[in-house]
Amino acid sequence: MSEITGAEAEETAAESQVRLLAFLLILFSSIKIVACSLAYFSAVVAGGGVDEHGGQTFYWLPQVLFYTMLFAASRRLRRFDRTARTAVISLSFLSLVAMILYTMLDFMLGPASRDPAMAIAIKLRLLLTGGDVWDIVFPILAIDWLRKPEAERLFAR
Repeated sequence: MSEITGAEAEETAAESQVRLLAFLLILFSSIKIVACSLAYFSAVVAGGGVDEHGGQTFYWLPQVLFYTMLFAASRRLRRFDRTARTAVISLSFLSLVAMILYTMLDFMLGPASRDPAMAIAIKLRLLLTGGDVWDIVFPILAIDWLRKPEAERLFAR
């Protein structure tokens, strides 16, 4: 009797954890969609209403697309859709890899290669005060919570 109750309690805890994660990811991706869209719009307006060389479009629209896919997968995650779990884990890994790759390229080829100390200071400022820490926290949280055996069992049924 206690084993059944313990298993049910574990499953209920896992369900609530996944629902909380889905809520946090929906909130996070919604904020990022709005922020990236406004940044893109502002950049185009600052350029006279035209993105002449396509640099702003090439930088901002993939981010809007990425966070839109994360938003959609996070909504499906609330329904315990198996493909949503895979999508959220994959998008989380992609986000972390892209961030690491971008930082490495910045320090190897970009402006950070000319003044690494200043670049580290800027990166830390953005990370701690600019809100970029959430770009690391939420993907790690998603990967950690969704790869647990309890979560895997939820999505297997």
